[in-house]
Amino acid sequence: MSKRTLALTAAICAVLAFVSIFALDHPLADVIHRSALESTALFVRVREALDHLTGRGLPFGQFLLGLALITLGALGWLLRRQSFMARMLIFTGVVQLATIGAADLIKISFGRLRPYQILSLHDASHLWFAGGTSFPSGHVAFFWGLSLPLVYLFPKHRILLLIPPVFIALDRLDENVHFLADVLTAIAIAALLTLLAAAALGRWIHPPGRRRV
Repeated sequence: MSKRTLALTAAICAVLAFVSIFALDHPLADVIHRSALESTALFVRVREALDHLTGRGLPFGQFLLGLALITLGALGWLLRRQSFMARMLIFTGVVQLATIGAADLIKISFGRLRPYQILSLHDASHLWFAGGTSFPSGHVAFFWGLSLPLVYLFPKHRILLLIPPVFIALDRLDENVHFLADVLTAIAIAALLTLLAAAALGRWIHPPGRRRV
């Protein structure tokens, strides 16, 4: 994945999120709620398995993986400055933690209620600045913040690397814990921060002989 693709991903997701807030969020959440697809066992169980696998299900688990990646990468870099693996771990951990942190700050700022809360109240008049934690999705920020740096470094494996974050994005909609805009905004943040980190670190994160546009 090139810097150009990251920039396009961030821009497209941001625009679609803006449109979704005004046109798609509520209708889509209502359709899912009224269907037999809401919180299907497949989505819930696989999401739980991914949470356990990455440690996100633990207390403060959303930060553990990123901190572990940075710690291991820093140790590896101190032992061998030319190690691409060490630089890759640091790059990925930094982007993931930055994405999670940015998403958390936005959550606090906007306080959007979750779809199931709105649907149970039958009142969307107090959707924003209501102490909610829906916008943007923390789960999506966690998994896309982890995957996009890896996709940037290993574009040949992009399909395999994108399977978990795409699944998580669909799961957040299926469980009706996030609106579409929440999901798209988290992806936009992950793409933007991956782009900024890649631009800032430049050749330091690339193996010898590999070029990026």
